[in-house]
Amino acid sequence: MTTTEEETKKKVILVTGGNTGIGYALCKQLVLEHDCVVYLGARNVERGTKAVQDIQELANRTGAPEKAQNIHFLLIDVSDDASVQAAAATLKAQLGSSSSSSSLYGLVNNAGVGLKTGSGCENELLATNLYGPKRVTEAFVTMIEQRIVNVSSGAASMYLRDQSSEVKHFFTNPATTWEALKSEVDKKKTLGGGGMGAYGLSKAALNLLTIQQGLLYPNLVCSSISPGFIATQLTAGWGAKLTPEQGTVSIRKCLFSSDIISGYYYGSDGLRSPLTMTRDPGTPEYKGEDETTIDRSKYNK
Repeated sequence: MTTTEEETKKKVILVTGGNTGIGYALCKQLVLEHDCVVYLGARNVERGTKAVQDIQELANRTGAPEKAQNIHFLLIDVSDDASVQAAAATLKAQLGSSSSSSSLYGLVNNAGVGLKTGSGCENELLATNLYGPKRVTEAFVTMIEQRIVNVSSGAASMYLRDQSSEVKHFFTNPATTWEALKSEVDKKKTLGGGGMGAYGLSKAALNLLTIQQGLLYPNLVCSSISPGFIATQLTAGWGAKLTPEQGTVSIRKCLFSSDIISGYYYGSDGLRSPLTMTRDPGTPEYKGEDETTIDRSKYNK
């Protein structure tokens, strides 16, 4: 690669659930502030296309018309296998014809439902929040060069803090297999419990999936994050005050920082956080003696 090509090559990032809330705010920032090429993933053509057009118009209004060409729509329903496979084929073809990059720098599994969005059905919630990131990652992983960020929630640690020591160990143990996780989630999904019930369960499971991904893909940096208590459609009526733009701090750190450790969970301030208890933003980074500090290298096989 020549120096000119290196200078013009931009980081290409796919963001699922990018047409609204935190995902939309992140897409704007990646394009306008980080000069990335972004594929905005959404399951609705009209809403996804409108989000792309809005970002393009914003780029033009702010005197950066060249950046308007760096945002693209990708049709993808993360809860549907066929949709995800079709999206992967589409993106692979588009990247293959691109003059700037033939691969993804990173993937942000942001699409999610729960609380005030979705039907409230446990199966739909898990299909999006847990199985969605798994199927999207598996479909796109051969295109990814650097980072995977899974958007989790503080509800994950709220859920686990009320569970038994055995359950806490299960959901934080790098030796837990995917098959065991799936079986456990299927058993617990209708039981409710602390930490917002099935929603908290889905995000605790997503954090464990991130641990598993860190072991399965040693060439990538895989992390899960809490965006914080952000005012979006998902939290409508719950009193959230922070803006979607404020909810991208930990996502962007996990995308770009060199000190992110693969397989770990980061709070809304971008600092590593515990899996089984809450940590307030601004407090010291978590370095406690529990399963999050296990030497996971011995599980890499």
